[in-house]
Amino acid sequence: MKDDVRKYLIFTLAGRRYAFDLTQVAEVVEQPATWPIPLAPPCYPGAMNFHGTIVAVMDLAMFLGLPDGHGAEKVIVLDTRIAALAFVVESVIRITLMNQAGLSVPAGDEIFVIGELNLPEGKVTLLDASAIAVHTAETINC
Repeated sequence: MKDDVRKYLIFTLAGRRYAFDLTQVAEVVEQPATWPIPLAPPCYPGAMNFHGTIVAVMDLAMFLGLPDGHGAEKVIVLDTRIAALAFVVESVIRITLMNQAGLSVPAGDEIFVIGELNLPEGKVTLLDASAIAVHTAETINC
């Protein structure tokens, strides 16, 4: 996908704004019923049925070590080519186009942060859902 037509899904965690590249997202759903995952770390409230596929559901704020937020309302389901994984988030704000946001690359070494989107209403941290999925596979399989 050309950068000028790239889209980002803006959402909130712990009152802060974050984004995923929309190509990494399959769907946004309301909080589903979940079933426990035996021996999973505490950041996994359970697993859900997503169109016939069992998907692990992760509290993304807890995984990232963010303070307890304002209540989870939405679940972002990743593209199944990345992982059978979904993230509980506070809210989904909107989708934005790359040409509506400047992208700056962070100087820090945060493993899951790709950069920062500079939107008219402020900065948004761009996360790499693929990197999170790889790391979560390592943590849940240990």
